[in-house]
Amino acid sequence: MLVLLGGCAAASKPPTPFIAAQRYYEAGKETEARRALESELAVRPNNLDARYNLAVLLTRIGHKNEARKLYEDNMRRGWHLPTVINLSVLYRRAGEAERAQRLLQQATKHFPDEAVPWYMLAETAFHDGLIAEARRDFEQAIRADPKNGYARIRYARFLAAQGDISRAIAQGSRAVALLPDVASCWMIDGDILSQGGKYDAALIAYQKSAALNPTLDVRTRIVAVLRKLGDNARADHIEQALKREATMHREDR
Repeated sequence: MLVLLGGCAAASKPPTPFIAAQRYYEAGKETEARRALESELAVRPNNLDARYNLAVLLTRIGHKNEARKLYEDNMRRGWHLPTVINLSVLYRRAGEAERAQRLLQQATKHFPDEAVPWYMLAETAFHDGLIAEARRDFEQAIRADPKNGYARIRYARFLAAQGDISRAIAQGSRAVALLPDVASCWMIDGDILSQGGKYDAALIAYQKSAALNPTLDVRTRIVAVLRKLGDNARADHIEQALKREATMHREDR
């Protein structure tokens, strides 16, 4: 979750280093943002959002070990959900799966109304082939926060992988209702609908995804589902456009 956490300040007051860092970051001035965050922490060392943002910036420029130390310092000072998420990912990537697991399990107790630690545990269990454990943790995620669309779309994808298509479709429908502006959510929903043979509905989901973010992946899916529907003319038209774009991209390189 490499996202900087923002803040706000009254226009009449000079910005704090934390607010200045956010403005620098939004302007693409990452070096200035880093310096501003370091200044903020020198004045307010318990600003967990500032230390988290600094760790995010350091990760972006490849200083993962420094970022890890900042996240761990944050956790010594207090429980901070964005820090938990990123630190658990770093632990997992470093081969410290048990440490990541313990951190997420502790987070479920510190953040009882948050779905994120539960669905991260669920996806880890699913990846490790622990299906019953994954199902339990996905269900815990939804109980913790029934309005978390990310939890529902991940659960939907899990259910589809288990062949439980009707429940997967139901969860996918709830997810896109909660996250109507998230392209990836619509694309996963389209995948589930297509898997269930509901090609008309899948086409609509893919088109909504493409309207938000017209990636190659989603447009390729549109071509595939159009062929399932027998609409080869439209499929050919889109496919030709994709080939032209690929040719232009190669020529520009």
